[in-house]
Order: sequence, then structure tokens, then C-alpha cells
Amino acid sequence: MFNIIIGVLILLSLALFGGATYLVVRALLKKFNRDQGIDMDSAQKQPATAKGVALKNTTLLKALTIGTLSIMALIPLGIIMDMTSDRETLYHSVVDEIGRSWGEQQTLSGPVLVIPYSYFVMQEEVSNDGKTRHEVKRTYQDELVILPKKLTLDLDLKHDFRTRGIYQSLVYNAALKGQADFRLNRYDIPNLIAFDNKNARLVFGVSSNQAIDKVEKIEVKGDSVLLSGSLMSGTGLGTTGGLEKGFNQGVQVGESSDFSVDFAMTLRGSQSISALPLGEQTLINIQADWPHPSFKGLLPAEREITPNGFNASWNISHLTRNYPQEFIKSNQSTLTEVSANAILFEPVTHYGKIERSVKYGLLFIVLTFIMLFIFELGQKTSLSTVQYMLVGSAMALFYLLLLSLSEHLAFLQAYLIAACIPVLSVSAYVGSATASLKRGAIVGTMLVSLYAVLYSILQLEDYALLMGTGLLLVVLLILMFVTRHQPKNTAQ
Repeated sequence: MFNIIIGVLILLSLALFGGATYLVVRALLKKFNRDQGIDMDSAQKQPATAKGVALKNTTLLKALTIGTLSIMALIPLGIIMDMTSDRETLYHSVVDEIGRSWGEQQTLSGPVLVIPYSYFVMQEEVSNDGKTRHEVKRTYQDELVILPKKLTLDLDLKHDFRTRGIYQSLVYNAALKGQADFRLNRYDIPNLIAFDNKNARLVFGVSSNQAIDKVEKIEVKGDSVLLSGSLMSGTGLGTTGGLEKGFNQGVQVGESSDFSVDFAMTLRGSQSISALPLGEQTLINIQADWPHPSFKGLLPAEREITPNGFNASWNISHLTRNYPQEFIKSNQSTLTEVSANAILFEPVTHYGKIERSVKYGLLFIVLTFIMLFIFELGQKTSLSTVQYMLVGSAMALFYLLLLSLSEHLAFLQAYLIAACIPVLSVSAYVGSATASLKRGAIVGTMLVSLYAVLYSILQLEDYALLMGTGLLLVVLLILMFVTRHQPKNTAQ
């Protein structure tokens, strides 16, 4: 509200300044005409040279008026841009709130095998008398984190929408199926006492635990490998980046054996989903019924995008990252440096289109003024400064209407309804002011062409600058063509 009040005050100040400038320029031009012996009211009775000077002065005054009104148009456009930004910020806050309730952006990692172990450290201590030194063997606990030899992940996403008030958020349900192959070796750990193989666990990383619907299957295949206990929340690896959140399954493993884990689960999320390539060789496949994906991180080796959805596949080697296949928990390794990420991308929200249209607002208001100016020159008629101001107000009102209507209607419907306001009102106003239905129809046709071009620019994002530049060039050429026969100030 404060910004609107300040904007109105600035607009009034500019209006006063523009009006004063107009009066000063008009007075100077009248004085110049009197000095030249020209009476504007009786210009038709003057020689051709006097008519030319008077016409040039009138044209100059009209050009200065159009320039002043164009600068003043920045104020309402700026206010509308601020309102658009505020509404878009509110929209994103609602989307984030829905995401927190439904499920945020998901990052999946694992499974990894965690085996507790104990080791000793020989420490030198000083006796109570401070004279003798002796070594003491102290025992400590840590955990060995083993990443899979081969990891396969298949994700199937089904999109949906959740609404709150007038806003809606794109969300998804994900079905995950995977297989991880592990190879256990004899690990060389300094001062190792023993591995606690009976209390090992499989850790599954999920960045948003509250969005886990169901863990449908966890099966192990291999000699001397058994599941133990039930699923437990948490990972116990809070200092390991990428595995801070999730769940774990107890498992008993042998000293040295190979085994595989088959698992399946369903979970919810919003906006995007990522998977960490923790295997020496990681195969990831993501398919979804949403036709607008955007990929970040490692780009997929293969992808197919159709109007009904997309399918993307990654084949990632462990050479693309800098952490090893086995590490100690206390080393605090970070596993998030490389990921395969798919975003369910909404190409352009209506707020994005409105922001882009407002950025073109000054251009189209100026083009409308130039169009009316060309219309005056071609039709040998004249519009007053007040009429120009009202036309500019109708043009600015279009963007406010577009913002208001687009929150309740499809963008095309909102655009058509909002465009009808300036097209019908300005053409009818000009037709009434000039007492000519034909002239009003000509202005209406010109405005329809302008708004058709604006809509094309909004739809063609990649070619928007090219189309805008081409439009300016066409208007400049038309203006040069219309004004090519202006009277010259020849000597008497």
C-alpha cells in the first residue's frame, strides 16, 4: 500500500511537471510564431512558408507531449510490476507450504551397508607421581560405510495437483524399485579389534521422511546374509552428506561374501526428484507422465520426451565423483557432489508471462501513441493531450486486468478479456472524439494488431527479442513513410 501511495504522489508530480513543461513549450512556440509573423489561428491565411513553420512547431509540440506522457507511463507500469512480484512471491510461498505438507523435493541415496567395528589406540600416560610413563590401550567404536558395487534405480512418477485457495501446486507420487549388489572384502583398518557383523544395517537415504508412503519390499540374496529386526527410522549417519535422513534395516553379514538387495517403496514429493549415484556403476531410469522435464546435475545419457510424458536414463561411473566406495563414518564424507536430477518443470507460469508483458508495457504504450500520431498525420485530424492521457491510462489498465483475471482464468482467456478493454474503449473514444466511425474502426484494427503481436511475443520465449526488435523496425519504417511529405521551410 505504501508503494502505491508513493507511486501516486510521484505520478501527480510528473503530471504537474509535464503540464508545466507543455505550457512553457507552447508559450515559447507561440512567441516564436509571433516573432516570425505567424498566427496559429489564421495559419490557413498565411503564405505556404508560414504554414510549414506553424505545422512543424505543432508537430514538435505533439512529439514533446508524447514523450512526456510516455515517461509518466513508467509509474503505473512500475506499480503493476511490484504487484505482480508480490503476487508471485505469495504464490511461491503457498507452493512451498504445500510441498512441506505433501512432500518436498526428494533426494534418494543408497542403500549402503554400515558395519560397526571396534579398534584400539595406544596412548601414553603419565603416572600420578609424574615420573614414570606407560602406554594404555584404549578401545573406540566407529562404523565402516560400504557403497554398492552396482546400483540400479527405477522411478515411476505420476503427477498431480494440490490446491490451496486460488493457487495450485504440481506434486507427484513416486514408485521406486531398485537393486544393489555388495561385495565384502577383508578391510585393512589400523588397529582393528573386530567387526560387529551381527549388528550391521542397510541404510536408505530419503531427504523427506514424512513423505514415505510405504516400504513394500526389502529382500537380500546371498550366502550367510540375513535380515534382522524391523525397519527403523533414521540412518545413524547424521554427519554424512546425503545420508542424514532416511531409514535403516538391520542385517547380519558374513566375514567375506557377496550379496544383493532388492527393494521397493512408494513416496511423495514435489517439483523435483534426485538420485545419488553411489554404485561403482549406477543405472538410473526415471519416467513420468509430465511432458515438461528439466534436467540438472548429470545430464541423462538417453531421454525421450513426448506429449504424454518423458523417460530419461543415466549410466554413471564412480569415476565422476571424488569419494571412495568405502569410508569411515567419522571421516564425514559428502556424497552430494554428483546427482541425477529431474525437475517437473512448469514452462511459464502466468505470473512469468505477466512480468514479461509488463516489461513490454512501455514499448506498447509508446507504440500506441506513435500509432495515434501517425493516424493524426494520415487522417488530418488532431487529438488533445487529455485524450492521449486517457488512452495511456486504458493501456496501463490492461496489465492490471490481465494480472487480476489470470489468477482465476486460463491465461489466453484472461488476455482476450483484458485486451478487449483498451481495444474497444480507445477505438470508441477516438471515433467519438473525431466524430468518425471509420476512424475509430481504423484505430481498433491497429490495436488488435498490436495486442496480437504482444501475445505472440509472450508465447515465443526464445524469439521474443527478435520479434520485439522487428516490431520496432516496422513501426519506424511506417513512421518514416507517413512523414516523408511534411512541408519544408523554403525561402520566400
